[in-house]
Amino acid sequence: MENMTKELKAKIEDYKRFILTLIILSFYFYIGTLITTYIHPNKFNSVLLMLTGASIVASMIFVVKWKKFNKQYQEQQQE
Repeated sequence: MENMTKELKAKIEDYKRFILTLIILSFYFYIGTLITTYIHPNKFNSVLLMLTGASIVASMIFVVKWKKFNKQYQEQQQE
């Protein structure tokens, strides 16, 4: 049981890191979109915008999974 709790805690920490990494990545993509739109226009503007959206959606998916694992961890701590 304790091994399972340690695994859940490790998963929770990993998902926190994934979420933070994806949010930072989406911020960089968004800044790149702004640069290609206003400062140095080129044809990759839509690609960067799609990558921004994809990384935000991926981070939302990880948030849902993180909440699920966090709930399981809290339930195991109460037992």
